[in-house]
Amino acid sequence: MYAYTGSGPYCYAYSLYMVLLASGYERQSLPSAGFIECLTTMPFGKQFVLLQTGPAAFFNNPYTNPDDGINIALRTMGWECEDHRGGDVSSALGKLREAVAHGPVLAGPLDMGHLSYNPEHNSLKGADHFVVVLEVDDSNGMILLHDPAGYPAVLLPLTQFVEAWHGQGVEYIDRPFVFRSHFHRIENVPRAEMVARTIRTLREQAGNYAHRPDSFGGAHALRLTIEAVEAGSPSVVNDLAPFTLPLAARRYLDARDFLNEAGLAEAAEVMEQQAILAGRAQYPAVHRRWNDVIAILRKLVELEDELTEALKAGLPE
Repeated sequence: MYAYTGSGPYCYAYSLYMVLLASGYERQSLPSAGFIECLTTMPFGKQFVLLQTGPAAFFNNPYTNPDDGINIALRTMGWECEDHRGGDVSSALGKLREAVAHGPVLAGPLDMGHLSYNPEHNSLKGADHFVVVLEVDDSNGMILLHDPAGYPAVLLPLTQFVEAWHGQGVEYIDRPFVFRSHFHRIENVPRAEMVARTIRTLREQAGNYAHRPDSFGGAHALRLTIEAVEAGSPSVVNDLAPFTLPLAARRYLDARDFLNEAGLAEAAEVMEQQAILAGRAQYPAVHRRWNDVIAILRKLVELEDELTEALKAGLPE
């Protein structure tokens, strides 16, 4: 299976790529968004979560989340930034204005339901998102940003940005108005060392997992996903075709290449098989052929146990 290049919901990886490039990371050595996605550790695992809005199936690392993943990637790459979160609207906007005057700002997680330049925003309430803020135009009450979901140099009313930035619908943050700024390198980290650090982080995550009664990982998460599809749970089945499956297929192809680079050929092969299965589930999910989707998910369960064992065998002690 050849590598994939194209659009996809890599919002925090794309946003991090943009701010690092604008902050002086040499273009010729800046890793691709797919590689950065792997540095966040998000592609490695499966998760089933019981949210207030209903159950949700995520084909991602159950030991972290996108907000933490950005911090993991920055440390791995040898970069630091100022991290703002919390406060009231007035103080947060003041700090945002100061930060944007210095350079690019990575804002998020945001609630996509308030990003009204997106024609689909009304159906995206509660979905988390990350963008790059370029300018706060107080005279016109607008904000200029790059949205990696396909909207470069787009304007948004400042009031709507604040609503999105509050992040009330995003379940994995406990404070509003999160943004990162003043990105700078603190050490030069070779690519091979980035890979080695990520593999060590994966082992640390697996060894320090704190069980939560509302979150499940691994093959069990996939079995719960199958039960949710069998029950026709809207919060699960309605996300499969537009988000869950295509993101999984892309992540797993990037993770395959990353694991091969790490010398974990067996785990990489299993990851490729999972990517192919996620892609094959896309058509029946769009056409709501749930029996076909369930059959594919059952194959993923079998592969997940193989992947877990392959990763354990390859991770350093």
